[in-house]
Amino acid sequence: MLKISQKTEYATRAMVELALRRFRDGDALVPARSLADAQHIPLRFLEQQLGALHKAGLVESFRGAGGGCRLAKDPAAIRVADVVDAIEGPLYPMHCLEDEEHKCFQDSHCGLQELWGDVHLAIREVFEKTTVADLAERHRRLAEPPLWSPSELIRPRG
Repeated sequence: MLKISQKTEYATRAMVELALRRFRDGDALVPARSLADAQHIPLRFLEQQLGALHKAGLVESFRGAGGGCRLAKDPAAIRVADVVDAIEGPLYPMHCLEDEEHKCFQDSHCGLQELWGDVHLAIREVFEKTTVADLAERHRRLAEPPLWSPSELIRPRG
């Protein structure tokens, strides 16, 4: 099954933590170490992800004493797609969908390629419609009892 990289997982968790702190503390700067500790992310790894998020205009960062980072925009204006794009660039479930990768002998004549295209569009739709504010709200809701097991979170809803 398609797996999201740990880089994207950590970047998304950092964005959620920044959103939660923005709701609680306003625009106060958050030291990277504080983010790393709160989300159990190795600091050096997190700093790399914050750099990419800063470059993409999603996070503001300030060096020096009293420095830190904060969201550059309202969390409701930052889509998960923005975070994924900042960390991964274009993310495709299969190499044959990438612009540069058209070496397959069945390129553009393959039912599997069409399937992977559908998978890409479905995932992309979820990433584009889900905001960091949505994730922060889910986090707040799920952080309170009762706690759910991962298998219960992915059960069919009906």
